[in-house]
Amino acid sequence: MKRIAALDSIRGLLLLLMTINHLIWISGGYSVIQNVTLQPLGQFGAAECFVFISGLLAGAIYSRESLTNTETITKAWHRAFSIYRYHIGCLLIVFAWILIAAYLLPSALPILEHSAQNVLENPFKTLIASVVLVNQPNYFDILPLYIIFMLLLPVLIMAYRKGLGWAVVSISIILWIFSKELNTTILLPLFSFVFSSFKLQLGYFNLFAWQLLFVGGSTLGFMLQNKTLRWQHPALTVIAVIIATGLFAAHYGVFSDYGIQRWMLSSYADKPELGWLRTLNITVWVYLIAIIIQRYPNALHIKALSYIGRHSLRVFSWQVVIVYLSAPLLHNLRLESYYTLLIIAFAATLWIAALLSEKLNTHTVSRLHWVSGFSVMLSFIMLGNIVSAEGVSPLTIKVTNINDPKTSVLVLVYDEKDDLTQYPSVYLNAYSPQKLAQGVTIGALPSGNYAVLVFQDNDGDYNLTIGNNGMPIERFGYSNNPPLDTPVSMEQAKFAHRGPQTQTINF
Repeated sequence: MKRIAALDSIRGLLLLLMTINHLIWISGGYSVIQNVTLQPLGQFGAAECFVFISGLLAGAIYSRESLTNTETITKAWHRAFSIYRYHIGCLLIVFAWILIAAYLLPSALPILEHSAQNVLENPFKTLIASVVLVNQPNYFDILPLYIIFMLLLPVLIMAYRKGLGWAVVSISIILWIFSKELNTTILLPLFSFVFSSFKLQLGYFNLFAWQLLFVGGSTLGFMLQNKTLRWQHPALTVIAVIIATGLFAAHYGVFSDYGIQRWMLSSYADKPELGWLRTLNITVWVYLIAIIIQRYPNALHIKALSYIGRHSLRVFSWQVVIVYLSAPLLHNLRLESYYTLLIIAFAATLWIAALLSEKLNTHTVSRLHWVSGFSVMLSFIMLGNIVSAEGVSPLTIKVTNINDPKTSVLVLVYDEKDDLTQYPSVYLNAYSPQKLAQGVTIGALPSGNYAVLVFQDNDGDYNLTIGNNGMPIERFGYSNNPPLDTPVSMEQAKFAHRGPQTQTINF
């Protein structure tokens, strides 16, 4: 199968979207750009599409007639080992960065430890557990999936060549159906015995569910390579358009008056478990995009995106590293007006990674120069982290008079420019009553004026429910503990944050 430029462009776009999302998630910020980067077409995102395309290309490339089964095993396992080497390299850089930050940027530790746990408490065991792919810090879970899939790929291709593709797909679907019962938590007793001193991070994605994407992609890739796939039909196209349009409309709340809410769709489109609605949504869009590529080969080809898509392994590895390196800086500046521009600037470094990758492939730059360039970039990021850490301090929030010990309490931190009746721009999270009674700390909050609202979310709708008399029917309180018999204004709840402090709120 000849290289399809449109697929490289799509893969480059997916890498860019994932990088932007990861930068925002790890820094705890928010940006309007997420309206485009998260799930713009429906109940699916960039990660699942990336895994599917990886399977599609792997199934096509490694099933060429010129390759014997032995050669397929050799090449696929060599690729798995290459992915593993990059995974280990990323782990070493990120772990070293966290240890450095512990001494130079202690205010950055909460944001880093939230994503990569136990690194400071048990650095050696955490590293060993991560090296053997058991422990998977945030954003380190895609490459282990890919490693496992590439190790299994020769078995899949040999089955396809024997005409057993139907059996492979059937087993894959069965595993997906029962994936909730087969997830990696069933191995926790074994893992806990070996790594008994800390709680493992087992990764976000369920391997037994997400294998369906890779297996489905590799099956289609094999059939395309061997020209046995007859996939187009006018009726299928019409059905796919209807389903895609309907889900797109429902995703954006067109049918909310009929009781079809976005949260309801999400319950059937579970991401870690690859829910059936997510799978259906991906399938119809894969079909429609395939039609576009076949009829208009250059319509989806964008050179800038294709460039980073051609170097996906090194670019993906780079994005994992840059996400962790930039996390403290972005967290400290997440309330600034230029936060989105910083996110875009860090995401743009993917092209630098692609350029260096190409230079290494063509031997026009030495590894020493590559390391030197990386070190210079690391120095600039470190300087930015140190400078941005000035003027930030923790805010601790405690709540008293909590009568219900079981229902979670929502904590909302507002900037003084926010509307107290809307969602805050600074912080929103749910905690157990026990944690809030002891106090929860929001680290590295920039100096400024803020207001805090806490309420016990009895109906689980993430909103303070108002009764017929215009007053909340859920227990609540504001910073400064103003009178609650009338609506509270920002002036009443606002306080100055210039250094470490504790706000105690009474229900």
